Amino acid sequence: MKRSKELENSVKSLLDSLNISYMRVDNYRCFRCGQVQNHKAKGWPDFFCYYPFLLAIECKTGTAKLTKEQKDIRNKLIKSGTPYIVAKDNIDKLLKILKEKTGGKISF
Repeated sequence: MKRSKELENSVKSLLDSLNISYMRVDNYRCFRCGQVQNHKAKGWPDFFCYYPFLLAIECKTGTAKLTKEQKDIRNKLIKSGTPYIVAKDNIDKLLKILKEKTGGKISF
């Protein structure tokens, strides 16, 4: 759990430092039962950002994989033309797509 929060904080810090608008989808788990408590957001990615395109970002660490609900939402977003990435253990993939989609206009 700690590594997941650290990754989410890294994504947030990067987006903040680049002045990129974003929305954080708060999904949280019950410490006792392990179930997602925000059922309205179940399956939605952790972040949506806009610079100058909409991008969905899901954070995963270790051996964690997308749930069935996350895969369904991912497929719908991709089908609608929304880029979707899984930031796995670090923000390298996010950095890469931001550079590609902006033609290298952002600097880190």
